[in-house]
Amino acid sequence: MKELKLIGFIICSLIIISCSTTKNIKQTSRDGSSYEKAIIAKSISEEYEYVKTVCSNCQFLGQALSYYNDRPYDILNLKKPNGEKVSYYFDISSFFGKGF
Repeated sequence: MKELKLIGFIICSLIIISCSTTKNIKQTSRDGSSYEKAIIAKSISEEYEYVKTVCSNCQFLGQALSYYNDRPYDILNLKKPNGEKVSYYFDISSFFGKGF
């Protein structure tokens, strides 16, 4: 009986690990550089956390709401220390307009 529980635990652990690995692989193709590669966000704070991580020394220039293929997107516009302007696109359809 103990062996059966151990096998069940190992199988469940492998399933959980494989799910989290797949999620990370999908996210790597979503770098936020365009609508097609928009990062799927669950909240506005998640958007800002992402930007702080990938562009820590950037100056925030503004945020815009946009629609593309009938989906809402937040676009965060920043300026890098070297003066280059960059925008990050976030798919906000999971929470936008859903109420508070």
